[in-house]
Amino acid sequence: MTTSASMDDPGLLGCWLLSRQREGERRRSQDPHVHLGLRFAFYGRMSTSEYQDRRSSRLWQREVCERLVAGHGVIVAEFFDEGASRRRRWSNRPAAARLLEALADPDRGFDAVVMGEYERAFCGRQFDELVPLLRASGVQVWLPEVGGRVDLDDGEHRRLMTFLGAQSEREVIRARNRALASMKAQAELGRYLGGRPPYGYMLVDGGPHPRRADARWGRRAQKLAPDPRTAVHVRWMFDRRLQGVSLAGIARELNERGVPCPSAADPGRNRHRSGEAWGVQSVRTILENPRYTGRQVWNRVGTDRDEVNLRTGRPGQASNLPEEWAVSLEVVHAPLVGVRDFVQVQRVRALRPNDQGDRREYLLTGLVVCGVCGRRMDSHWVHGRPGYRCRHGYGSAYPRPADGPKPVYRREDHIVEEMVELAALPERLRTGAGGLPVHLRDAGLVVVCGPVGVEVRSCMS
Repeated sequence: MTTSASMDDPGLLGCWLLSRQREGERRRSQDPHVHLGLRFAFYGRMSTSEYQDRRSSRLWQREVCERLVAGHGVIVAEFFDEGASRRRRWSNRPAAARLLEALADPDRGFDAVVMGEYERAFCGRQFDELVPLLRASGVQVWLPEVGGRVDLDDGEHRRLMTFLGAQSEREVIRARNRALASMKAQAELGRYLGGRPPYGYMLVDGGPHPRRADARWGRRAQKLAPDPRTAVHVRWMFDRRLQGVSLAGIARELNERGVPCPSAADPGRNRHRSGEAWGVQSVRTILENPRYTGRQVWNRVGTDRDEVNLRTGRPGQASNLPEEWAVSLEVVHAPLVGVRDFVQVQRVRALRPNDQGDRREYLLTGLVVCGVCGRRMDSHWVHGRPGYRCRHGYGSAYPRPADGPKPVYRREDHIVEEMVELAALPERLRTGAGGLPVHLRDAGLVVVCGPVGVEVRSCMS
């Protein structure tokens, strides 16, 4: 018997299997007994698209649902979310949002919604939020945990839903904390944990993977190394900031010199950005990134997958507090700026000329903290003298309420006079204030100003 080479083509076999599947579906649709009973809409979900197989995840959930509704009806519609966390509200899941819209349509085409597992659909009190919509539309919910239809008026069923919601939420929190603790430990060891490399760096081979199982499979680790095309621009930006140039001034000079901005230098990793020009925020992000000191830093920004940016469709992000960061104990890649210069850059405030072209200099810029609210006080020039003020977050956009704290204003010369009298200052600083800011920065100290009096404290306290 002669076997054609085309018989071994996997694509041909796949077409044959698909035709058999369609034939089976056509036979079931022509069976008059199939359409007896309820019309069900199947809802399923998988958490990640990178580490899960959509086909296998969908099939086992669908099989559970078909077994549950067997003899009661047939599944006529399907809504399946891919890459959506269970903590995300239904309105923020693409398929679930379409299902909610269908509930409001009297011609929706189904009478009940069936899920293969409670945790695939709900978390916390999400089921309770859905109950009013289900009552208004007259749509049933079927779950394997109750063996069929959930009776919205049955107290025992409602208590079971509350228990399952709490259990689902607890599982999410436990898994999240385990993952965060593991990644934090790896970051402190200096391992690269993925993501786009910062502007000025590129990814290079880091040797065998630290996990033995991955290393046996031939997987390699990655690490950061200076990018010869862009590292020079990062060093230049730190130098210009140390000279007192404003963020806007640095961005303007970069654009005038024709330096490609981060999204233009690496468009493949920045498809969501325009790549047109440098902006103030891009410069600020680079100058505030401690990874340029050669240390691995992780968890500076947290991703809230429960909330989605309606404009971009991406999960929301928010900056984490410094105590939540994970910083490697040692230098693990080539630094582009020294630690001392990096810290100094964070304290720099640009010197802006006044109407006469003179520059207003402040001796204690970035070193004065409000004793009322804890904010860093703004430099404030008044009556020809440098000073500092704090309005506690209030301003023209957010007026201070009648019972709010009053603004704090302190002249710089008065602050210096009170400081040189403090016994905590070295003897050499009591006769002149020239070395005062250097001493404070080197010692990690700040000046705390209340309505009356000053106090020198560690910036960590």
